[in-house]
Amino acid sequence: MYITNSRNFIGAAVIASALLAPFAAGAAGIPIDEARGGIPTLAPILELRMPGVVSIAVQGTAQGQRNGQQVQRQTQGAGSGVIVDAAKGYILTNNHVVDGANKITVGLSDGRVLDAKVVGRDDQTDIALVQVTADRLTALPLGDSNSLRVGDFVIAIGNPFGLSQTVTSGIISALGRGNMGIEGYEDFIQTDASINPGNSGGALIDMNGKLIGINTAIVGPSGGNIGIGFAVPVNMVRSVMDQLIAYGDVKRGRLGVGIADISPATTGRSEATIGALITSIQPGSAAEQAGLAVNDVVVSFNGAAVRDARDLANRVGLVRLGGTAEVIVLRNGARKTFAVKVLDGQQANAADPIVPRPANYTGAINVTAPASVI
Repeated sequence: MYITNSRNFIGAAVIASALLAPFAAGAAGIPIDEARGGIPTLAPILELRMPGVVSIAVQGTAQGQRNGQQVQRQTQGAGSGVIVDAAKGYILTNNHVVDGANKITVGLSDGRVLDAKVVGRDDQTDIALVQVTADRLTALPLGDSNSLRVGDFVIAIGNPFGLSQTVTSGIISALGRGNMGIEGYEDFIQTDASINPGNSGGALIDMNGKLIGINTAIVGPSGGNIGIGFAVPVNMVRSVMDQLIAYGDVKRGRLGVGIADISPATTGRSEATIGALITSIQPGSAAEQAGLAVNDVVVSFNGAAVRDARDLANRVGLVRLGGTAEVIVLRNGARKTFAVKVLDGQQANAADPIVPRPANYTGAINVTAPASVI
């Protein structure tokens, strides 16, 4: 198996929303072109949204060796991007597309080529924001990736192999994909819409024409498309983008807890079947200061239900250092709410040992996966 998110990889995506006359909605919401005998078509959607997907070309330098000496060599790369703010010229793409670039140019669907500058980058989610100065830009509206379901139709638009404005379609194959070893924070949308080299940073969009993800990686035996692609969900992208606009980077803090997945206990008690179990607490940490305790089960973080330990780690990773998060836990069958200020990991003494889970614990849940510390 081959997993890649190289600069010349990944598909973009686009789908549009409004249906234009003489088009009517057909099966699965796909427009019907009544003027051409009632054939189903995505053309009216694409006409609205394709101008919001751009090509990105980068030039940079890389260190290498020649005859035993360090030398610099010129590098070139290509990817895709999505316009998300027409007035300010903001364009989302992948961090790996622009990483190390000395010069970035953006190609619009109308043929214009513009210089771009980096607003900010986050290598942990592989999201970057660049900016151009231009008028007559078309931005894609942001959707809600939390509302997606497996089987939803999607369309990908990008610039694979240098072929600009290429469209593919498919469905959402899976949600919440993680532990892929691709990024630091993973909650991928998996799709079978074909994405190929040169599509990195492009848009994945739902049938309402809204951006639901930024395509980032594929699985393939030799780097080619086999129908398994991954996109960063737009809700994660939105959180990262807001920090990049405000600060130019993403600074993450820690709760100072060990967490693990859970399952109902063999004792028959079932206070929680989903959530993240707190298995340990670091002395002096944000969690200890807020009053969280070992054996608490985190079921909600900042108003969103927590599926498992990885889901909680992703949500914590999107809170800016110094920010306060609302954490709801189950403790002895009762729901308790805490306000936790996310701290720099160094604010808790890193040399202090993690408070272990009691050896005689016989509570309602069993750890079913190795614990991680966030």
